[in-house]
Amino acid sequence: MKWERDGLDSAALVAAAVGFLAVSSAKAQESSQAPEYRIKAAFLYNFTLYTEWPSTAFEKADSPIVLAIAGEDPFGKELDAAVRGKTVRGRPIELRRFGSASEVVSCHVLYLSASEAKQLPQVLKRFPDTKPLTVAETEDFCRAGGVIRFFVDQNKVRFEVNTDAAARSRLKISSKLLHLARIVRDED
Repeated sequence: MKWERDGLDSAALVAAAVGFLAVSSAKAQESSQAPEYRIKAAFLYNFTLYTEWPSTAFEKADSPIVLAIAGEDPFGKELDAAVRGKTVRGRPIELRRFGSASEVVSCHVLYLSASEAKQLPQVLKRFPDTKPLTVAETEDFCRAGGVIRFFVDQNKVRFEVNTDAAARSRLKISSKLLHLARIVRDED
């Protein structure tokens, strides 16, 4: 499968990921979470580059990729800056924020805040055909059926991917992205 990446190749992804992995010192994190969420915002954008949705996930060839935040938004302006003016395979990225998971409507990437992550099963029921790429930070998110979970390990932002959940959601995640992730399967 050929992955179109709007000019970003796998070497650039690896370089970007390595550059983004370093999280500021504990003292800096106490005063602000901005560096950590700047990194996570960049990862969210990169997830759109290396994920393929079924054609039925879009109404038209130029429909936007909708990235939704449900619940408390920890990104502030970082996510807006990360996706501003960007396109993926000819599709603009549209950012939407929802006060709770129960308000979420059609989207392609869904970040569930800690307060909303437990609503994952109910949210997925509202997407009978094509489910969004779900992302959160809560401990058992991937084991509960979420696709990607952020975590911090040795002061570095990392992520894990539940490949079984991605397959159930009819999402194809590039091996280049999976190479950077810790893989989790339903039977783990």
